[in-house]
Amino acid sequence: MNSLQPELSSILTARRLDADYGTTRAVRDVTIDFYDRKITAIIGPSGCGKSTLIRCCNRMHEEIPGATVTGAVALAGRDIFLLDPVLLRRQVGMVFQRPNPFPSMSIARNVAAGVVLSGTGGADLDEVVEVSLKQAALWEEVKDKLRKPATDLSGGQQQRLCIARALAVKPQVLLLDEPCS
Repeated sequence: MNSLQPELSSILTARRLDADYGTTRAVRDVTIDFYDRKITAIIGPSGCGKSTLIRCCNRMHEEIPGATVTGAVALAGRDIFLLDPVLLRRQVGMVFQRPNPFPSMSIARNVAAGVVLSGTGGADLDEVVEVSLKQAALWEEVKDKLRKPATDLSGGQQQRLCIARALAVKPQVLLLDEPCS
């Protein structure tokens, strides 16, 4: 390696990962490293296990009745299966394939929801909302509508709102399942 290039370090790793839905194997023997501050794209045909793989990485797969996972997944060297799933999901955020804004909340409250629920004290919520919406390329479209219901947004805007909500809590890793669908 060139001495001018910093060595890449893995933030999230999966080793010999298998994931099943009952008797159906969806992910078979996957070993992968996700590097800190790098984008990794998982590409493959429909039904090949891409969504299942990323759901395993923040323990959402195990929420499905009859679903199982074997192998190892580590976040910054720590076995994720030994961590409290709620605490893990603060560090490994996820944006799902279909947008899921909280229907009874405004745009601003949707973005701030994770910060409020996690008890991140001292956060200037107005600033968190603005910065997160800018990072998700939505601020200019909604800055005058922050008190409007999130469900008034188009599908693409709702997806970017969910990205902003995930970014607001500053996770170590952000998993995006077809964020441009």
